[in-house]
Amino acid sequence: MPEKPSIPFSEPPYLAGLPSPYYSSSHLKWQKACRAFIDENLNQYALDWEREEKVPPEVFEKFAAANMLIPTLPAPLPVEWLKRLGVRNILGAVKVEDWDYLHTAIYTDEMSRSGLSGPGASLTTGMSYGVPPIIKFGSQDVQERFLPDLLLGKKRICIAITEPDAGSDVANIQTTAVKTDDGKHYIVNGAKKW
Repeated sequence: MPEKPSIPFSEPPYLAGLPSPYYSSSHLKWQKACRAFIDENLNQYALDWEREEKVPPEVFEKFAAANMLIPTLPAPLPVEWLKRLGVRNILGAVKVEDWDYLHTAIYTDEMSRSGLSGPGASLTTGMSYGVPPIIKFGSQDVQERFLPDLLLGKKRICIAITEPDAGSDVANIQTTAVKTDDGKHYIVNGAKKW
């Protein structure tokens, strides 16, 4: 039975020893490994990085090397792609084909334990929002060109949706990208906040 938390309600009930019909031994193993990794590589420095408004690049590299950017993707994970790239599990705790939304919820919970959103979000937001559209809507050519480096954390991705008049309201974006007549370039017109 898990150890009871010293501060009431500071842990999810399943970690406080209460029975759960949802959390399996796989989830408990994942939570333990996930917490240890995040405490060591993120939480102990999170306040300093929040103040500095910058997370050192080597932190992203550590997360990437441990496949700890992948859990920010929606379940089910892109198993075929991950296995093709040699990724079989996350932290040796969960096989990629066994990953479910509860594993994702545990990851999200552990990433937020510092109480600061900046450092964790700076590591995962691009993967969260930029990679799923490529997996779901990208042509085979686009997937082949971008997914290997993105899934392994060799390259980063972002989305550019903020505008002065739309914020992050994607439906109200005014910026356009029109291909040139020769089809080689795009002409982008509009305004961005950052």
